[in-house]
Amino acid sequence: MWANDVMIDACRNLSNEQLATELAGTYGRLDQTLVHLARAQGGYLRTLTDWQPGPEHRLEYDEPFPGVDRIAEDLRFTGERLIEVAGNASADRDLESTWRGEPYRLPEWVLLLHAAHHATEHRQQIATVLTTLGIDPPEPDLATYWNSTRTTEPTA
Repeated sequence: MWANDVMIDACRNLSNEQLATELAGTYGRLDQTLVHLARAQGGYLRTLTDWQPGPEHRLEYDEPFPGVDRIAEDLRFTGERLIEVAGNASADRDLESTWRGEPYRLPEWVLLLHAAHHATEHRQQIATVLTTLGIDPPEPDLATYWNSTRTTEPTA
């Protein structure tokens, strides 16, 4: 959740024009990348838990961008639940679902790992767009997270 939070914070004050920025080699428009990130995270939660989003958690690509705050709320909600799922994950549990009309079966840990990788990929794309806009993006990597959680103890 930390990495999503710091990247979302970097997008909070962007104008509609900046949010509409599209850059080759990224998912697409910045606002649509944010929607995709939140939709995908909700999709992973649905597959892992059978959670069904209510209207307050539905995000559609063909609707107007709901705003950065709405995306942040969805990412936090689904992120908290995915952390719970990961804490109770079993190496022996398989998931069964469909993707584009085709049934599939895979270990639970594969989907959890994919969810983390997928989010990292799109956060890096967001960082690339921010850099193009002249905005210094946050570093949402593991080393930065680790350093942010450590407290500096005074030396004698």
